[in-house]
Amino acid sequence: MKVAIIGGGIVGLFTAYFLKKEDVDVTVFEKADLGSYSIHAAGLIEPYRFDKINSVSMILKMLKYSMRGTTYIRNVNKLWLKELIYNLNKNPPEEAWETMKEMAEFSLKTYKTMAEERNDFDYKDDGLYEVYLRGEDLEKGLEDEKKSPFNPRFEKVDFEGFAGAIFFPELSRISTEKFIDRMRSELQGVKMVNKEVQNMTELKDFDEIVLATGVWTTRFITSLPVTAFKGYGYRVKGTPKYNKPMVLVDDGIAISPFDDFIKITGGFDADNSYDSSRAQLVLEKTSKIIDISYIYEMNMGFRPCSPDGFPIIGKRGNVTITTGACRLGWSYAPAMGKYTTDLVLGKLKDLGYISRYVKF
Repeated sequence: MKVAIIGGGIVGLFTAYFLKKEDVDVTVFEKADLGSYSIHAAGLIEPYRFDKINSVSMILKMLKYSMRGTTYIRNVNKLWLKELIYNLNKNPPEEAWETMKEMAEFSLKTYKTMAEERNDFDYKDDGLYEVYLRGEDLEKGLEDEKKSPFNPRFEKVDFEGFAGAIFFPELSRISTEKFIDRMRSELQGVKMVNKEVQNMTELKDFDEIVLATGVWTTRFITSLPVTAFKGYGYRVKGTPKYNKPMVLVDDGIAISPFDDFIKITGGFDADNSYDSSRAQLVLEKTSKIIDISYIYEMNMGFRPCSPDGFPIIGKRGNVTITTGACRLGWSYAPAMGKYTTDLVLGKLKDLGYISRYVKF
């Protein structure tokens, strides 16, 4: 079997990884460098911090972010907006949450197992602090976690300079840049083609095609309700006030200190343009927490968001689609790659609710 994967982001690479394990002849087509639109992410493996987008509370959060300048709304996919409004406050079936729990556990375990084989990507399982400025917001956050379908382990903790934090001890983190290098080594023997595929008819010599093209999947499947939320990631040298992985809830900014650099990621802009002028805001909002002496690089990425934040994974004919998951692409990428592989090989027919937008 010959399989073409369009898209060399983290989901496409994990799909190639699992297909290779099945001795499948795989070719990855990527228009830029491998992982170039994925590495901006903070590298927090946090599948339990799931945001259900089609809710009034999430819309209010976005409006609050907009008032603080954290979020900028420039454009959205019209089909995505229509689906968002139509499904506002609707809950997915229980089987969808069960699938997500399985995906979360699989992804957390995969990163840990790969680190046990060889930790060349700064894997750390030291948990995550969700930090709040206001006590009332902290209490609401705690109540939300109590209602979470994932039933995660968490605890309320003191955090100097803030009202407090929610600590998630089960979550881990990695260096996204180093992990892409690891995947390059894992995929030795997989053919990599530096090319932008314009039309799937170009791949007529392949038995199966995987669209792991993130927000650009709508160029191939126009009926897919996926929109882009842009984010910015910096690798910097400096001295952090807190040497802990943390998310500043009020600004939607993640900080992950490593031995040789600090990763700062933020921004949730509804914007599919390549304008990166707002990236500087991420640094400004962390200036009191990190004394930055040098900026190594800044990368920008486009989070592919479904109307409710769930992944979209399914198969049409010989084309398997894998996208969505919004800001949790890295958190669910191993499971998305594995389920995509199973669909390609016929081990699965569909994933129920997760496949809803792919079915005819």
